[in-house]
Amino acid sequence: MFSIVVLVLLSCWSGSLRAVDSTPFTPGDQGGIFVAVVVNGAGPFTMLLDTGASHSAVSDELAQALHLQAIARTTVHTPVGEQERIVVRVERMKVGAHEVSVMPSVVPRHDLAKAGDVHGVVGQDVLSALRYTIDFRQRRIIWRSREDSAGSGAVAVLPLEFSGGLPFVDLPQGSSTLRLVPDSGAGGLVLFEGAGRRLPSSRPGPGMVRVDTFQASGHARPIVLDRFKVGASILRGVPAVVVQHDAPGAGDGLLPLHLFERVTFDGPGRRLIVG
Repeated sequence: MFSIVVLVLLSCWSGSLRAVDSTPFTPGDQGGIFVAVVVNGAGPFTMLLDTGASHSAVSDELAQALHLQAIARTTVHTPVGEQERIVVRVERMKVGAHEVSVMPSVVPRHDLAKAGDVHGVVGQDVLSALRYTIDFRQRRIIWRSREDSAGSGAVAVLPLEFSGGLPFVDLPQGSSTLRLVPDSGAGGLVLFEGAGRRLPSSRPGPGMVRVDTFQASGHARPIVLDRFKVGASILRGVPAVVVQHDAPGAGDGLLPLHLFERVTFDGPGRRLIVG
């Protein structure tokens, strides 16, 4: 994670997706969402709910304590590096009322400490099939039961596309469009450069910024966007950081969800409701 000043959009959404359950969460210093998770009937354990992670992860300490079976190895790619990880089998991972079987990677506990005092990460292998609202004001996740129409007070209702296990939304910015990952774990707006990408109009910020994730660390240069459009809202003077990232399939950056008061993921309906 990294420190960056962000603007807050205050808006209300009065959509009619019916709530069937809610889970309280603790916000992190940089916008992370920490929830209680039960693993194979044990716990609960504090984990990071990360909409910008394609796959879930558990700490090496938790994997050892619960005798989780290693079944494979994988390479985890991030905007600031890649790591080789062991994959284990979890028969039951329960978040709120939702319980699924997953195959998370194993991450050293000291690496997870960069995100907070957590035992793992809940990623899109758990979340993509669900409908839920992240309510940052009430500090709770509201699990939804069915698709319904979005409220007229939403800042934006955006088509949600999944690719490589990650969610993407397209945000038109005048003559160009930013393809961003809506990321509950991002501390601020992150934009990628390289692979022919073109940044929006901006001015440079001071110095360099260190970017830390639980998977890798690196440096980025700060900028200030002249304008940043999300649906009908236009923000001006928005701080962001730029990371060199040459993979073309990674999109154009990360959209931090804590910029907004409420965000609803409708995975089955393939839409993101902002505000």
